[in-house]
Amino acid sequence: MRSRPFRTLTAVSAAAVLTAALAVSQSAAAGVPRANDPSNNPAPMTRLSVNTNTLYSLRWDEVGPDNRPYPGLITQLRRDLNLAGRPRVPLSRVLETPNHLARSDHAGCPEAKGPGGALGGPHPVLTDRWICFNQEDSTSPAWYPQGVSGTWDANSGGSVDGVRAFAVGWYHRTSSGDKTPNASRVSFVDEAATGPSVHRYQNVLLGLPRYRNGRVTFESVPTHAGGLIWYHNYLLIADDGQRRDFNGILVFDMRDLLDLRASTRVADVSVPAYRQRPLGLHNGWFYSKGYRFLLPLRGIWRPSVGPLTTPQPCHAGDLRYPPCYTYAGLDRSTSPPSFLTGEWCTSSACGTGRVARFPLMPDTASCARGCLRTSDGTARPTQVFTQPARYTQGGVSWKGTYQFTTSHGGAAGRFVTRPGATTVARHYAGTGVQDLYWNRGTSTPMLWSVTEFPGTAARPLGRRVLYGVHP
Repeated sequence: MRSRPFRTLTAVSAAAVLTAALAVSQSAAAGVPRANDPSNNPAPMTRLSVNTNTLYSLRWDEVGPDNRPYPGLITQLRRDLNLAGRPRVPLSRVLETPNHLARSDHAGCPEAKGPGGALGGPHPVLTDRWICFNQEDSTSPAWYPQGVSGTWDANSGGSVDGVRAFAVGWYHRTSSGDKTPNASRVSFVDEAATGPSVHRYQNVLLGLPRYRNGRVTFESVPTHAGGLIWYHNYLLIADDGQRRDFNGILVFDMRDLLDLRASTRVADVSVPAYRQRPLGLHNGWFYSKGYRFLLPLRGIWRPSVGPLTTPQPCHAGDLRYPPCYTYAGLDRSTSPPSFLTGEWCTSSACGTGRVARFPLMPDTASCARGCLRTSDGTARPTQVFTQPARYTQGGVSWKGTYQFTTSHGGAAGRFVTRPGATTVARHYAGTGVQDLYWNRGTSTPMLWSVTEFPGTAARPLGRRVLYGVHP
C-alpha cells in the first residue's frame, strides 16, 4: 500500500511561507542555524547586463559527433533493437519492478542523523524527511549523485503516469583519481513509501546515439549531470563544459525511453559480471552493462557564441566567455514557468559566479526541444544576476526569493535572499549538498537536495542521501 500521501499546496500559500522564512532568517532570532562555511561570506545579488544576452543565448543542436541528427539515430536504434512500434515506456513501468530499494527517515535510515551522517554531527540539518539509497549506490566510489528534480516540476498536477517521483542525476568518474565524467544516469525514486520506510527506485542509463561502421549504436554520455529539471516530457541536464562538445543544456525526451528487456537483441540485461562487458553494439549484439532502461540524448542547447561546429569553452564568472552550466532549478511561480542555471566558482578571480533565468513554454502548450521559449530560434535569458556565494551547487526561486546551496570539502550551506536585498540568510546544509528541487506536493513546501559523498565500509549508509527541508 502506498503511504504518506503528499498534498497539493497552492502557489499563494507557498509564496507566503517562503517569504516568511526569509524574513525570519534575516532576523536576529536565537537558534537560527548558520551555514557551516566560515570562508564563504555571502554578498547581495546584483543584476548584470554587460554581454549577458550574447553570452547566455542558446541555439539548438541535434547533430551528433558523427554528423547525423540524434532523432534519426534514435529511430534507427529502436528498429535495430526490435522495439519499433512499441508504445512509450510509462514511468509506472520503470518503478513496477525496480532493481533497487531505498530506506527513509528515522525508521529506515537513522544513520543519516548520526555523528557521521550527512544530516547530523555538529551542524545538524533541521529535517524529518530523507531517503537513503541502497548500500551499493550509497558506497559507490565511482558514481556520484548531483542533479535533483521530480514530477512536481514536470507538470502542475505533480504526477507522471499516475506516479509521483524524484529524479536524481549521477555521473561516473573516469577513475578513482580522476573526477572527469565518462558516463551518467538518472535514478527515478518513488515519492511514496511502498512499505515501512521503503521506496522503490530504478537507475536509468543515459545514452549517446552514435553511427559506426554503417550501424547505429550508443555510448555513455560523459556529463557531470550537475543540474536537472523535469519539464513536460523532457529532462534538461546542465553540463559545465569539462568537455567542450557538451557545454550547455542537454535534452532527453522521456518518450524515447527504451526498455531493453523487451528487446531480443540485448545480451546482458541483469547478467552477472556485467561491468566487465562492453557497451553498445558489439559482434551483432547490444550490451547495456546490466541496465534495463536506456534514455538517449535528443539534442543540446549550446552557447550561440561562434559556430555550433566549434564548441565554445566556458569560464565561470568571466563576462568575456559563455557561462558554465553547473546546476538547474525550475520556478513555477512565474508565468510561464522558468528555469535558473548558475555557476560553480572557487576563487576570488571567479567571484561568486552568475545565475540566469530562461523562460519556458506554458504547461498547456505543445512544445519540443525541451520547451525553451525562443525568438528566431535562439533562447535568451530574461535576467542574469551575480550569485550571493562561491561554491554554488544548486539554486531555485519562488516569488522572487532565491535559495542557493553551497559545498566544498566538508563545508556546506544554504543561502536565502532576494535581488536588491542587503542581507543574505545562512543555514546549515547536508555535508556534500548538491542541486535543489522545489517540491510543492507536501503539506508545507519543501526544498529537496542530495548529498554526494560515499559511505564507508564501517558506515555505509547515511552520508549519501536525498533530503528535504522546510525553507
